[in-house]
Amino acid sequence: MGVGWSSQKLYPYFPQGGQLKSDSDYEEKGQHGLRVVHRKALLEALAEEVPIDSIRFSSKLKSIENQTQEGSSFTIIHMEDGASIKAKALIGCDGVHSVVARWLGLTAPVNSGRWAVRGLAVFPDGHGLNHESQQFVTIGKRAGFAPINDNEIYWFLVCKFSSKEVTDNLAKDFPPLYLRVVQHSDLSTLTWAPLMSRFPWDLIFGSLSKGNITVAGDALYPMTPDLGQGGCAALEDAVVLGRHIGNLNIRNKRLVAGEPLAGALERYTKERRWRAATLITGSYLSGWVQQDGSGWWMKFFRDVIFYRLLFTRIFNFIQYDCGVLPFLIYSF
Repeated sequence: MGVGWSSQKLYPYFPQGGQLKSDSDYEEKGQHGLRVVHRKALLEALAEEVPIDSIRFSSKLKSIENQTQEGSSFTIIHMEDGASIKAKALIGCDGVHSVVARWLGLTAPVNSGRWAVRGLAVFPDGHGLNHESQQFVTIGKRAGFAPINDNEIYWFLVCKFSSKEVTDNLAKDFPPLYLRVVQHSDLSTLTWAPLMSRFPWDLIFGSLSKGNITVAGDALYPMTPDLGQGGCAALEDAVVLGRHIGNLNIRNKRLVAGEPLAGALERYTKERRWRAATLITGSYLSGWVQQDGSGWWMKFFRDVIFYRLLFTRIFNFIQYDCGVLPFLIYSF
C-alpha cells in the first residue's frame, strides 16, 4: 500500500514520438514524498499495540443492532460465524463494501470506469534502481512503480479495459524498464479490480454517524488511487478520532460512553467530511485528466491547464496536518 503519494518522476509517454519526456520533480523541498510499506508489516505493527485477545480473525460482520438499556445505548454486532459482540461504540473500518456504511444509509460506491492491476516484483539479487517512484502516462493508460526496498518493487497499471495481459497487451507500449519490473512479479501478489469511488456529495450531505456508530477509512470514502491518499487518510482518521475521544475522556477524567461519546463521533465526522470529499474529487479528477481522451481540447486541458496550473496545487493539498493526539495524564 502507498502512504503519502508525491510522485518524484512523472513521464508522459507517447509511443508516437518514441521517447520519454521527463517532467520536473514535484516533491518540493521540505515536504514528504512517497512511502511504500507492506500491508502485512503495517497490520503487524498495529496489532502489537493492542491486547492479543482483542483481535478476531476471519470474523465477517453480518448485521448491526442498536439497543438501549437503563438510558444507555449500546451496539450488538452479529458476525457470520454466529458470534455476537456488545460494544459501547462501533467504528466501521470494513472497507469499500462496508456493512456499517450501508447501515448508516450511505450509498454504495460506484465503478469509476477504470480498472487497476497491482503487483509486487521481486529481485532476489537486487533491482539496482534508485528509491524513487516513477510514472508513465499515455492515452487511456497510466502505469508506475515504487521500490519498497532493495529487492522488492510495488507496481501498478490503471486502464479502461478489462484484461490481465499486462506485458503482452496493455503495457506493450511502455518503456522496457517498466516491463522488466512487471516480468519479475510474484504471481501470488497480483490483484485485478475495478477502481471504486463514492460520490463526494454523499459525504457532504449524508449521515456519517448515528449515535455511537460511525465509519473510517475506505468504509467512509472509497476513492480512486490517483493521489495515493487511501492509507494516509485512514491514518488521519485515526488521529482525529483519537483526539476527539481522548479529549472527552480527559475532560471527564474517566472513560465516557453514551451521549457524550456520540457527540465526540459527530465532531469527528464534521472535521473529516470536507477533507474526505475533497480528496475523492481531487483523486478522480487527477486520474480522469491524465488518462482520458485524445482530442485536441483534452490535450490542451491536460498539458496546459492541468499540468502547468492545477497539478502542483492538487499535490500540495495532500500535505495536510491533521493535528496531534492528546496527552493522557489521567489513569482511568
